[in-house]
Amino acid sequence: MQGLITLAEQQPQNQSAGLVSQLLMFALIIVVFYLLFFRPQQKRRQQEMQMQNSLTPGTEVLTKAGIYATVVEVHDDDVELEISPGTRIRMVKGGVGEIISPQEPDDTTPPEDRPDFGGGRDGA
Repeated sequence: MQGLITLAEQQPQNQSAGLVSQLLMFALIIVVFYLLFFRPQQKRRQQEMQMQNSLTPGTEVLTKAGIYATVVEVHDDDVELEISPGTRIRMVKGGVGEIISPQEPDDTTPPEDRPDFGGGRDGA
């Protein structure tokens, strides 16, 4: 009988320790989700907003739809893009995926004079 009384007295302490460990585990899961998912998403969203606010006329962009265009006009919430000479579209700033910087050519030799540029199947 003495053993049952001591066992009954120890049980509430073990339950409170189990509850604290469960709460710590739950808090750890929340912190991990914040660090792995929410924080990087906020950074990406902030970088995208900065990129969209830095659009100026003449900038070459790639839309999220995969269209290469040049910015013609910038308004508060949208931009006017020229996708080919004389063809303009109006798009919300959120539709601009990235700014394309002009790439410098690696080789200044014209393609016809390079030895790896073949004229046809026979190599002539």
